[in-house]
Amino acid sequence: MFRILAVATAAASVLISGCLPPPPGHFGSFATPVTPDEYGRRLCRHLELEDYAACLSEVLGYFEEPRPDDLPYGRNSNAGPIALVLDRRVYLGRYEATPLATRFRVAQGERYCMGGYNAFAGSTDAILDVQCSDGRRGWADLTSALDGRNGIGRLELEDGTQAEIVYGYTALGQAEPYPYVQWTPPAD
Repeated sequence: MFRILAVATAAASVLISGCLPPPPGHFGSFATPVTPDEYGRRLCRHLELEDYAACLSEVLGYFEEPRPDDLPYGRNSNAGPIALVLDRRVYLGRYEATPLATRFRVAQGERYCMGGYNAFAGSTDAILDVQCSDGRRGWADLTSALDGRNGIGRLELEDGTQAEIVYGYTALGQAEPYPYVQWTPPAD
């Protein structure tokens, strides 16, 4: 009986998420399959063509290496590294998420962007309000990969600038330093 209920629930979730359009303001579904190629395109798109191929090969090679799933659950199951590629620069930082509140902060040198939503404070959807240190504002929309611990997204600023987002330990590396960019993560 328990097994039948689990299968029925999983099937209903797949049907609902696959058939219903995303809510207004969202660019995609809440969960979607994300391939290593998609992570690579988002992490490397800002590079010149000759560097793009090397970066994409590095990302794909990273995914081909077997990695243990040794992240402890708890805090790491809904928090981790996040990368934002904005204005041909890679901003890195950390995100923390719950079903009713999410926040992130990324930095590149002195520049930073941060965003979040909080249903307890009146946010009516899962679109994150974003503010950057240069005064620009906008919104971010995140979509989870099917594993629920990693994903992709986009940022759109009021001036029309768009940026790519990749988040999660599997997508960016399970241990510091992260493999694609040498950096020191901000203190929690």
